[in-house]
Amino acid sequence: MQQNARFHAIKKYAFTLNDHFLHDLYAPILGIQATNLYINLVHEAQKQIIALGTATEMSDFFKQIGCSIVEFGETRIKLEALGLLTSYLEVKRDNALYTFIINEPLNFKSFSENQRFRHLLIKQIGEMNYQKLEYVYSANRVPHQANNITVTFESVFNDQEIEEISFMNFNELYRRIAACTSLPIVIGKEAKAVVESYFKNYDLSFNEIEHVIYNAVVLTDDRDYRVDPELLRLKFHQMLHSVNNINILQNIKLNRNSKMFIEHLTPTQNNKVFADYQSLNAEQYLRAILKSSLTKEQLEIINLLRNKYLLPDFIINLLVDYTLFKTNGILNIKYITKTAQTVNNLGLKSLTSIYDYFLFAHHSSYHVETPKVKVQETLVEWIPEE
Repeated sequence: MQQNARFHAIKKYAFTLNDHFLHDLYAPILGIQATNLYINLVHEAQKQIIALGTATEMSDFFKQIGCSIVEFGETRIKLEALGLLTSYLEVKRDNALYTFIINEPLNFKSFSENQRFRHLLIKQIGEMNYQKLEYVYSANRVPHQANNITVTFESVFNDQEIEEISFMNFNELYRRIAACTSLPIVIGKEAKAVVESYFKNYDLSFNEIEHVIYNAVVLTDDRDYRVDPELLRLKFHQMLHSVNNINILQNIKLNRNSKMFIEHLTPTQNNKVFADYQSLNAEQYLRAILKSSLTKEQLEIINLLRNKYLLPDFIINLLVDYTLFKTNGILNIKYITKTAQTVNNLGLKSLTSIYDYFLFAHHSSYHVETPKVKVQETLVEWIPEE
């Protein structure tokens, strides 16, 4: 913090502080001191508006809120990290001018859609308390395990145009089915509406939809092989609940970096990758990589790493990335379990230590050279004995 420093506190004109979102969502992560600093900055911004934008002396502000320079710096970075504050600094000869842009807290929907924010909040207050917040802020009081099976307008009306503009390509689906079976399977209008609904709401892959359809085909009295809509809904529901965590089927964007095991990443890039490891369970992370449901073998590999090698999920996620890098995109059970055993034998327990070891091991494997033995041929002249 510069000497003789002043600051401007600025907030949007229509910004009205929502105490509920601040205290229920952010305060458990920020702590009391950082939360109070945010509220005091909001009040200071209002004072500066009345004072026609006059900057506030830092020393005077510290006295008002009862904190030191060090405490202010420690709490300010928390606000910046959670997106509640954006800071600018202009350094002059004799003084420094800070500008703090105060950002509005996210509402519950936007906050919960941020995987890192949601993970940190659950870590602080627990899953049960988080579910209570879901109930409080949910307007329709939908049961937690219920699936949204509401069909779209386009799925029911003007079906011909939907075939052309819908993200769900039924022609491709028919092509896949025809390539796998000679049975003339019929997907009626109502069944299409069910497929369209689940495809859009749960970001399902063609493989997942195709698998469900095969299990929903019935033989009618007219000897037609037709997809039954009610059976189709049941099979979709069973598939979505067949994994440990329903969030595994969400469309998650990862910050993976293909160069991370070849060279050191920048601190920013490294933090983004590690944040994914720490915020997602092993099933979610692998599902987000593959963009498809996990096979029985893949689930068994994850459970093996958890139960036999006693590895937490954030380390399993790192091992998965490293294995896919070393085995050309294939989750090889022998390679990943051997790597897990090595990590345990070396006593490596943090992401940083394991990552540094992987980087070192990769480079070592390319720098081991076979010693060259120089062979010099010698011509020995044979001299007969006398």
